[in-house]
Amino acid sequence: MNNQQQIQVLFRKYLTGDYSPEELDILLDYFQLERDDHTLTARLVEELQSDIAPEKIPAITKLADGIGQRIFEQVHAPRKKSISMLRRIAAAVLLIGFIGSGILYYYNYNSNLKQRELVSKYGDDVMPGSMRATLITDDGSEVSLDQAQTGIRVAQKLQYSDGTPLQISPTKYATLKTPNGGQYRVELADGTVVWLNAASSLRYPLTFDGVQRDVTLTGEAYFEVSHQNGKPFVVHANGQYVKVLGTKFNINDYDGTIPGVTTLLEGKVEIESKATLQKQVLTPGQQAVVSKQSIQIKAVPDVSDFAAWREGYFIRTAVTLSEIIPELERWYDVTFEIGSQPSARAYIALNREAKLSTILDALTLNYGVKFKIEGRRVVVME
Repeated sequence: MNNQQQIQVLFRKYLTGDYSPEELDILLDYFQLERDDHTLTARLVEELQSDIAPEKIPAITKLADGIGQRIFEQVHAPRKKSISMLRRIAAAVLLIGFIGSGILYYYNYNSNLKQRELVSKYGDDVMPGSMRATLITDDGSEVSLDQAQTGIRVAQKLQYSDGTPLQISPTKYATLKTPNGGQYRVELADGTVVWLNAASSLRYPLTFDGVQRDVTLTGEAYFEVSHQNGKPFVVHANGQYVKVLGTKFNINDYDGTIPGVTTLLEGKVEIESKATLQKQVLTPGQQAVVSKQSIQIKAVPDVSDFAAWREGYFIRTAVTLSEIIPELERWYDVTFEIGSQPSARAYIALNREAKLSTILDALTLNYGVKFKIEGRRVVVME
């Protein structure tokens, strides 16, 4: 049983009152709550132990909102959040979705112990993305990469991260390409590590022989660049060049997406616009928004939010529904159809391993809209 499954089991036991003090401590510690915070859910426990009536749903929803407010206050406390903290916040936000609109799951679990999968009220559910990618050589040969592997690396030749050789034709360049609903990791010949997000591609040489290390990116990737004196690392993206010596940064620059965004976590990078040839230098905590007209530099309170996808989370502050939808479309390989756009902005912390229905529960709570899943189409209803 992994950690997430253990927490789910403990939460179910907590709802029924069948838990030990030690189990309660584990649960509260996971969500970083004080022991007296469990009184918030006392009424929820009482309601869930009896048959639910329609008139009781508003009270339960209000209770979930109360928990959500506490999490919101914790999130916006004036201190730096670590990735560990972000994991717990994301889990807690999903917990709210479970309480507020996932009650059907609890009752299905109690009434039929064999039925442990979430029954989606939106229609057929959609599973999240996974480790999926294709490797393409110069001659056009393609290899579908093993989904059970954690990534690939360039050593004497191309191989999986565990050393298993890749059966591929000889090539000077390779292109790692992920579909919608896929992501993958590659360690380049110089030791640079790149995490490639969904619907993205990275073209790179098997050896860096020139005066600089050049790669070409379409889409989104997180880079941890190995330092080499006098040999800069240059990313050629759709609307920009990013030149570095050794650093950690995230680039989001999908084909046809204007503007492209580069977020710097560590080190220093130089951004050059392909359209205007304007150059700007980024320092840690800054973000460059590159359009066809200019490069805009802005400070970002939590730059780690923009790289949290490689840790398994969508995390954004003060984001609208329309701003988060493109990421969900790429990861779940679906298309959203939305009429009038809700103007509300919300703090979003979503687990990329969750089913789409669980994500929609959280979005409903944050934006007050309803959804319907029709195959690979998600209809947003007012």
